Amino acid sequence: MDKEKKPHTIDILFVITLFAVFALSIMSLTGIGAGIYSSIVEKMTLNYGSRTTFSYVVNKIHQSDESGRISMGSYDGFDALIISEDINNITYCTYLYEYEGELKELFTRQGQVFDPKYATTLIKLDSFDMTKVTDTLYKFEYKPVGLDKEVLFVHIKSGDTN
Repeated sequence: MDKEKKPHTIDILFVITLFAVFALSIMSLTGIGAGIYSSIVEKMTLNYGSRTTFSYVVNKIHQSDESGRISMGSYDGFDALIISEDINNITYCTYLYEYEGELKELFTRQGQVFDPKYATTLIKLDSFDMTKVTDTLYKFEYKPVGLDKEVLFVHIKSGDTN
């Protein structure tokens, strides 16, 4: 007589437990991976925004690289990088300054005063400092929100006579 072999309950429980452990491991690893990926994407986005903004600032400075057009000064009491240009015999200024944790850009006719909060926000910052090192070298120290502090040196070809 051929006896049919019945599966033992312990065998079934072992297989089910093994499957459950495997499934939980996969789900937890997927969750961890998604969290890491999300963190990396956020950091890359912040870094891209920071690099793009300061690349824009450098190009703005180099675009106006003529004697006397770039200077350090103030706008409504805030330290500012001032880039001036003449359009139809009228002098306009671009002011780059930090206001309430944001790097701001304001383009206006020379001498006009507007509320600094209405300028265009370029990037949010934890800290920002600019220094005129020599007549042809400017130093920007900045810390974008969520990123490390960075230092940027910008050299202009024309000497600043201001």
